[in-house]
Amino acid sequence: MKRRVLLAALALLAPVSGCAPSEAALPLRDDDDGYRWASPSGPLGRGFCLTLVRGRRPSQVVPVIGGKSFEWVDWAQLVGPGDGEEGGSRYFAGIAYLGDWTVILEDRGGLGMDGLIAGPLSAGTEVVAYQCGADRHAHTRIYRDGRIELDQNTAEQGADVTDPTEAAITFVESQVGFKLTGALLESKRYLLVTVPKT
Repeated sequence: MKRRVLLAALALLAPVSGCAPSEAALPLRDDDDGYRWASPSGPLGRGFCLTLVRGRRPSQVVPVIGGKSFEWVDWAQLVGPGDGEEGGSRYFAGIAYLGDWTVILEDRGGLGMDGLIAGPLSAGTEVVAYQCGADRHAHTRIYRDGRIELDQNTAEQGADVTDPTEAAITFVESQVGFKLTGALLESKRYLLVTVPKT
């Protein structure tokens, strides 16, 4: 029964989020540097956006971003359904709680770069966002109390411009205080949410 409900929820998401069938997610037991999930050959190698919100639970984040919740899913269900929000009018995200932070993870996403969403989300707290495209061009932003405090192309942080991912994620980790390994991300349950683009 639960599987049927999940499949129905994913079917509802497909027309609004631009989802299409994709290859199965790669296993993520990190036996290398811990960032295989974000590598060009990883499950989010086509691009992603990672947004972290300090001191807010998913249930507090969803209404602030104008999200509509669907179902709790695991990692493979989050990264496996399709093409994320590409070409759609909504962000398609998975939201989980990690320590004192809520993580918003998107396949080919951009919610964390949308100041009209991430700015208000940072009111009274902090939001750290990292977006990486399939071309490995990437961007990092930090919002504090409604204002952008850092807005930087990762190449400007001294990262290798051909693949800034590891250096940028290491920088994000220095801001949030824990490692964003594939094993950690794979271990979480995610609330599927859609958010209208501004």
